[in-house]
Amino acid sequence: MATISSGTPPAAKHNPTHRARKFERVMEVMLIVIALLLIVLLIRRLVTDANPLPAVMAIAGLVLLCFFYAYVFVLPDDLTSTATDRTLGIASQLFGYTRAGFTKESMENVCRIVLPETLASAICITDGNSVIASAGERSSDFAAGSAIQLATTKRAMRSGETSVFVTESGQGHGGLPLPLHAGIVAPLIVGETSLGTMELYYRRQGEIDQRQLALASGFADLLSAQLATFELERQAEISARVELKALQSQVDPHFLFNTLGTIVSIVLTDPEKARSLIINFSDYYRQTLSDSDKLVTVTQEVDQAMRYATLMQARYGEERLAVTTRIDPTVAELPVPSFVVQPLIENSIKHGMREMGTLHLSLDAHPQPGGIALCVEDDGVGMDEQTLSTLFDPDRPKAQRGSGGAGLALSNVLARIRIFFGPESRLDIESTQGVGTKATIVLLGEPRQLQQGEGTHVERTHSR
Repeated sequence: MATISSGTPPAAKHNPTHRARKFERVMEVMLIVIALLLIVLLIRRLVTDANPLPAVMAIAGLVLLCFFYAYVFVLPDDLTSTATDRTLGIASQLFGYTRAGFTKESMENVCRIVLPETLASAICITDGNSVIASAGERSSDFAAGSAIQLATTKRAMRSGETSVFVTESGQGHGGLPLPLHAGIVAPLIVGETSLGTMELYYRRQGEIDQRQLALASGFADLLSAQLATFELERQAEISARVELKALQSQVDPHFLFNTLGTIVSIVLTDPEKARSLIINFSDYYRQTLSDSDKLVTVTQEVDQAMRYATLMQARYGEERLAVTTRIDPTVAELPVPSFVVQPLIENSIKHGMREMGTLHLSLDAHPQPGGIALCVEDDGVGMDEQTLSTLFDPDRPKAQRGSGGAGLALSNVLARIRIFFGPESRLDIESTQGVGTKATIVLLGEPRQLQQGEGTHVERTHSR
């Protein structure tokens, strides 16, 4: 039985590229045969006839044939290869800037890259109401922030189609500065919405031909596609932020009351320890409820996790919970997302502690090839294979991942590290039932700083 993978479309029965290649091979063979015949005729003429004219004509024919072969078969491949490389290079450059979104800085770089690839004298990118960026001749007359006055811009925004305008010599065109008398306006469409326009301005109408129209439409389509990619990433990030913000407010009342009860119980027997716990408790919640948009150092993140561990030791007793930390000095001051280690400590205590005996926890921060690794390991009850396999299962409701609500806090940690460090960073979980669990956060590359109002918020849940 034949099976077709969804990622591998069936081959076309009649591939035009294959037919073209076959035709080229046939033509190559024919040209080689003709060249050999001309050489044979040339040698024969030189031997049998003293008149050099036929030989010269044969040589000329052979040279012309070589030129014809190079022009028809060799040169187009070289030109195509060069054009392809240049196109891919331009697309790569544009993508490097459009990843920042539809901003003044990124669009200025787009204008700088696109303008030399056209015959246009100037280029302008708008949002349909005002200029975002411009470059080229007289671009200061339509600088960023200038109001849009071209009727063609409005028309292209409404219709979603590329438009051309031409004005009479000596006349302006709705605010377009002289001597720019013609232009192409191509809409930037993301989804079904016209986000703005890319506009190329020319000195003369004759400079606008089909190639210029194709370039304008092509660059506009390329820019639209890249902006659409950015928008998808932004929407996914917004969804994650909204979810994390909602979960931040869910402070576990059991943890709150249990900790306060623990402090009250030791006020009379050990006032100094109670005082220390109150300070620790205050610092813990102040940090938990603070803005989590900014990165913190590895040392700060470990300190916050240890505040929680200290409160848990006060509750369960040091004979039930032992915590050790080791921070490699080379990573101590490196930036990491906040509130990613504490949920791992919390999981180990809540889900790993046995009914009797001591739970040993270790927190380790060390360099990783290309980044940092933060590891939390316990010798608790561990997880079975079924629970482990469903921790990050996207097809199951979060509350049902694993047993006892397992997976929710880990999903939050994974979301946070990927918002700051990208999809290459990860959270690895290893567990053996009856032996223990090891959770390792691997942060690769350099983190990005979130813009104001763009940040994430920590999830205040207490389950794996």
